[in-house]
Amino acid sequence: MHQKITYYIFCLIGLIIAFNVGSISAIVPSVARELGHPEFVAGRIIWAYMLPYGICALFYGPLSRKFKIKNILLVCLSLFSVFSFLSGLANTFSSLFTFRFIVGIFASAMTPLALLYISHKFNSEKRGKAVGTFFSITFLSSLTGLFLSGLISWRFIFFIPAVISAATVVLIFKAFPEFTIEVESLKSRYIQALKTQKIFRVFLYIFAISFFYHLARDWMGVYFDNRYGLSQFAISSLLTLVSFAGIFGEFFGGMFADKKGRIFALSAGALLMSIALILLPVSGKIIFLAIIMLIWGLGWTINHSGLSTYLTDLPKPYLQEVTSLNSSVRFISGGLGAALGGLLMQKSFTLTFSVVGIIFLALSVFSRQILKT
Repeated sequence: MHQKITYYIFCLIGLIIAFNVGSISAIVPSVARELGHPEFVAGRIIWAYMLPYGICALFYGPLSRKFKIKNILLVCLSLFSVFSFLSGLANTFSSLFTFRFIVGIFASAMTPLALLYISHKFNSEKRGKAVGTFFSITFLSSLTGLFLSGLISWRFIFFIPAVISAATVVLIFKAFPEFTIEVESLKSRYIQALKTQKIFRVFLYIFAISFFYHLARDWMGVYFDNRYGLSQFAISSLLTLVSFAGIFGEFFGGMFADKKGRIFALSAGALLMSIALILLPVSGKIIFLAIIMLIWGLGWTINHSGLSTYLTDLPKPYLQEVTSLNSSVRFISGGLGAALGGLLMQKSFTLTFSVVGIIFLALSVFSRQILKT
């Protein structure tokens, strides 16, 4: 019973954290217009969240050896709520950038702790389903945020998770069990973990996947605005399809990881991403773009679920480091990819999407060789 309650609370936290992550790229044009900055400047709020998230995620796994997970969640989610609310109140771009930066610091605790919990509390045959369900819920939340971003002010995209997270803090205080995964010193094992060939290889792969995913994904809203002059509602609707597909991709990706193998799932996901990006510049018809966004969303989430399940199989002495490294590497590489994408997309959307599509194809074909031990 305690295991179910704890897992459901982690799912709720994942829902909160994911609500506006996907919608940020969709609201960049609106933020740019209201705060009086070019779109490629306003787009910096994407990596303003991602880079501190990636850096600070490194601390939370080792912290769970010393402090109760409940206490870590209470502190981080409370501060996440405060600074999310302040993001919605921001009247200058510099203040919005700063608040998003701080939000990233505290949001980064959530996914490492959730994966750590699943790694320890679920057996191998059920981890894929638990991981897939957790991330399916995050994509359902992202879908909701994306859909709403086309209907409401961009400020409410920050207010909504702020309010829900404040209520969740109360729930954690009352219902979350007191436990630690491992009680010992705060000493981390990152160096030892990365000396393990299997761990080192998977994080090289994760870096590449996340880097190129965000290089392409985080500028799609600007691409649809610049090339086709689509409305905010149309842009949000297209990007909403990514999260809609992701709900199913995460769940079935986890199932495939359990039934067909982790590498089969992540390879299939990378192949679908490749197909989507190579097709994206071909036609501007809205129905065609919608189909591509569905393929893109399925590909990313099947790959993500397969990779995340693969991580839970890694040696338990390093799981604190592995779960933190997962978020850290994904968000640092994703932030770097988004920053580079802003430069490359100004030169050519078509060429950039095509080249990244070919890279995903290579990652799909050589996944087994890269990840083999």
